[in-house]
Amino acid sequence: MCTATQSPEPKHTASEVALFTKQADAIVDRLTQPTGPGASVTVTRNGQVIYQAARGEASVELHVPMKPGNILRIGSITKTVTAATILTLVHQGKLSLSDPLSRFFPDFPEGSTITIAQLLSHTAGISDAWNADPTQPLDTKTLVVLIAKQPLDFKPGSEWRYSNSGYMLLGAVIEKVTGKPWRDAMAELVLAPFGMTHTDYFADDVVVPSAAQGYSADATGKTTRPPFVSITGPMTAGALTSTSQDIAQLGDALNNPLMFPPDLLKAMTTPAKLSDGTEAPYGYGLFPMTVRGEPAYGHNGGIEGFSSQFVYIPKAHVSVAVLVNSDAGTPSARAIALQLAAAAIGKPYKTFVDKKLDDKQRQAIVGNYRIDGNSVHAITQKYGELYVQRAPGPKRHLVSAEGDVLYYAGEGTDYFHVVKGADGRVTAVEFFSDGMAPPRIEKRAKGSQ
Repeated sequence: MCTATQSPEPKHTASEVALFTKQADAIVDRLTQPTGPGASVTVTRNGQVIYQAARGEASVELHVPMKPGNILRIGSITKTVTAATILTLVHQGKLSLSDPLSRFFPDFPEGSTITIAQLLSHTAGISDAWNADPTQPLDTKTLVVLIAKQPLDFKPGSEWRYSNSGYMLLGAVIEKVTGKPWRDAMAELVLAPFGMTHTDYFADDVVVPSAAQGYSADATGKTTRPPFVSITGPMTAGALTSTSQDIAQLGDALNNPLMFPPDLLKAMTTPAKLSDGTEAPYGYGLFPMTVRGEPAYGHNGGIEGFSSQFVYIPKAHVSVAVLVNSDAGTPSARAIALQLAAAAIGKPYKTFVDKKLDDKQRQAIVGNYRIDGNSVHAITQKYGELYVQRAPGPKRHLVSAEGDVLYYAGEGTDYFHVVKGADGRVTAVEFFSDGMAPPRIEKRAKGSQ
């Protein structure tokens, strides 16, 4: 792995940085609170930091403000590092994407039918249904045994289903191939070459300087401590800690051909193909995506007390990382990251002017709106607020805005436009995914009010 860096790009003018800083501050201020759980944010362009900020509190109990250099758990963004480590070993000729799992674990049930590529893309059928006391430490050998006891969820390659266990098995493969603990192999093969000097794994009992405390929320929205879960369990699926600057650097390094071979990045960002020829929504350790119509990639993370999101837009060489010390959805790491990324490429999301609806107006919107087949967006009302749910997903709070708009509370990326007939009755909603036209028309189901 080459550790050289690209030739420096022209530096951004002070006026350019000042303008973006003003836009970014407005976004972060709108989506965070000065007290309570907070967020650490970094934005880079061409590998240079153009914005860095922190809001909220690293310790709610002690009212310690969050700082950009705070250490937070990154959850499943760990998978991106795991995938980069595996692909580096492939590049070094130490394993192959087509290798069966049985090469490394001969006794793993149906291991001869599962490939490294399928583990990377969540298409191996590895189940997350095994049980263990989450408060007790687990080592790699024990995790492999627990995972092996569960039957596959589906025939390898036939479906896509997100699997933490699959990425734990990749960690076990890393240890088999390198002869080192997974954390040491990651540090040597990816973290150090990428310049991610503040990214590491820490055992449950380690005191970590500058670490932010993680939080959750109860049913009423009150901030609480999350239950204790041993960090040994998530392993290579979600056990790393980092800073927002390091995670922004992850996006930059993956896109730097002097740090990471382009063919490996192409493999990570290309949607996996299922056996029937359809595409999965995942490559190897990355979600291919778009931001305001621009191709992008990234990953989110969620673990007890923390949430995270990073986004990289190759055309603009923009990397955005947001780490939040709460798993309650507020602040929303995803919303902040997407809003900042869109602003950085000059395609900001719409801003909305909130407008309170009375009970009659809210009730007129309540109903089921058909998406496709039997799938619907069900809009309901509770305690004077509107909520939407696409089963089996969670109910999400909607905020009403001028122009007959409904948007997800705390986000403002995707939104609905309420369509009314000549008689004023609500007949449909238009769903703007990523805030982009054309919208998807979702007609109101008859008798659903």
